Amino acid sequence: MSNEEVLWPSAAYHQQVEQLRCLIGQPVYVVEINSTEINAGVHFSGKPLVLLAIVDFPRPDPYRQLCPHLLVLDDGRGLNLGRVARISRSSAYAPAQEDIAFINQEFVENILLAPRRFSRERVADTTRLALGEMLGRSPSPPALEN
Repeated sequence: MSNEEVLWPSAAYHQQVEQLRCLIGQPVYVVEINSTEINAGVHFSGKPLVLLAIVDFPRPDPYRQLCPHLLVLDDGRGLNLGRVARISRSSAYAPAQEDIAFINQEFVENILLAPRRFSRERVADTTRLALGEMLGRSPSPPALEN
């Protein structure tokens, strides 16, 4: 295992944060991660937001996908970089590679574009778990293994 694999966040993450710092005060297109316990997806707002600042996040946690930096956007929100799939300069949809200032490579490769195991049994198990949680029931041990 190399040092690159051991360190979190990676050197590439820090390089991307520096690229983002150069974009402070400019409009950017942010693709946000929408994640729940049973699915993960992304939200393309399609409209640019002005990046006002990048501040240190005091409690980063790789297990909860909270990176050490927070974006301050002109819509009044702070958004942790761990909750961002991609930031680009010129387009929200299919930007050129040189226009991508930040990409959450781990999320995109390992979750968003990962192969799926889709079957009636998996859908039924997931539905039972979600419904049971909504009704306040704890899942049975066999359901957790699936």
